[in-house]
Amino acid sequence: MALDEWNDPDDTGAARSKDGHGTGLTMAGAAFLFLVLRLFAVAHYDWHTAFAVLHTIDLNDSVGIVLGTVMADSLATTVFFALLVPVAVLRLAVSVYAADQGAPGTRRGAPPHTRPDLVSAVLLLIALLAVGVYVMTFHAWWLPPIVAAACALLLGFAYGVRAGGALRRAALWASHHLGTLLVLVLLVGAATVRTPWVPLERIELRGGPTLRGYVMQAEPGFLKVLTAKDREFLILADSAVASRAEITEH
Repeated sequence: MALDEWNDPDDTGAARSKDGHGTGLTMAGAAFLFLVLRLFAVAHYDWHTAFAVLHTIDLNDSVGIVLGTVMADSLATTVFFALLVPVAVLRLAVSVYAADQGAPGTRRGAPPHTRPDLVSAVLLLIALLAVGVYVMTFHAWWLPPIVAAACALLLGFAYGVRAGGALRRAALWASHHLGTLLVLVLLVGAATVRTPWVPLERIELRGGPTLRGYVMQAEPGFLKVLTAKDREFLILADSAVASRAEITEH
């Protein structure tokens, strides 16, 4: 099948309702899987530790957990930006090209003049802003060249190889399935990033050792801490803690 030949979806109300219901179930399942993977990853895949961490999570923390997964680990941040920015650039380029004359991968029978993909434009703007903040904060001047090289490579696959080639099909598939790709990247990150979604802290105990760990929950009277090295789950009384200081290493 040619790249510019996409079968039109069924536009009936019943089909749209069914697709929306299926999408909702898929996203709910992906969210549940993400949470389970994060629990086991930060617990170093220990069942008892994961069960203890589970009771520190509030459903209102979901956005913080997702963003914390990306922001807590430098490798995860680099991979996320190196994948997200190029695909968003390609998706925007395809939509802009389609607005003029129809781009590879647009649906058959689509109007010749369509609006550029504003969602991709906004997503790209947010991603570029995040890249800029990351570079300025950690002096990671190596990150923009990596992102730029990934953009050039993906655009080369989409427009610099012969029509119908496997690389071109893969590049255009990624541009048309940005949401799916984003979910897959987050799920892989959830399973592999072992850094929790909260900052690392140095916790000095009264008359005891100094701990390096993650405060998973702070309630009046006690702290729930996951140690950095052994991933031991501790409950510390406030009176036992002399001081706390965030460790700003990435």
